[in-house]
Amino acid sequence: MRETLIALVKLQKIDTDALEIEQSARRIPEQIQSLEETVEKQRLELGRLNAEAEAQRNEQNELEAHVSEESAKHQKWKRRLNDIKSPREYQALSRELEMGERHVHDIEDKLLELTQDLETKQKTIDERVKDLRDKEMAVRTEIQALRKSESELRNRVSDATTGREEVSKDIPSRVVKKYEQLRKSRGGIAVAEVVNGTCNGCQMKVRPQLVIQLLRGDTFESCPSCNRILVHEEIAKEARETAPD
Repeated sequence: MRETLIALVKLQKIDTDALEIEQSARRIPEQIQSLEETVEKQRLELGRLNAEAEAQRNEQNELEAHVSEESAKHQKWKRRLNDIKSPREYQALSRELEMGERHVHDIEDKLLELTQDLETKQKTIDERVKDLRDKEMAVRTEIQALRKSESELRNRVSDATTGREEVSKDIPSRVVKKYEQLRKSRGGIAVAEVVNGTCNGCQMKVRPQLVIQLLRGDTFESCPSCNRILVHEEIAKEARETAPD
């Protein structure tokens, strides 16, 4: 039984190392997605600014056309003013001219404000375009490095499991079956060491009598709390000392 417990510790070490590498590899696609989302957020913001600028340019064109139309109308009324003989008609047209001039000035003021705002926005857009290009390049480089790292980690998982089949041969099939069931239901950890009377799988205290039984290494015991296979720290130490480098 002691040899079986030692083999279980070795098997758990192989699986734990492989699991840690696998988990590191699994995190990489999430990191890549996060980087891509950051770039996409900048693209959307730039798109919003461009849409605002385009709307302002359309408004600018409309205002310029309106100013041109009103100015032409104003010049036409001015020419008519010289031909008017009636004082009342002359006064009425003069008022229309004055109101028209004020209207044109108001439009020109709005146009000037709009033009200045558009110039400021275009500068911001130009800066954001440069920032986006720099970000895209940096993210592209980082993603390439992450994908390379992921590939290397996948290869390391394969390397880490080398010798697993050999170790499993020293464990009865019924015990291997229980080990695999526990590993699936306990986050990859089926074997727990009892260190200073505590199960390091669930951190619960183990009865002193059970600790003594575990030290003898002649029985197969489970943690009353987490149901993991228990191995005394001394037996676990022996397993690590006899494990291949």
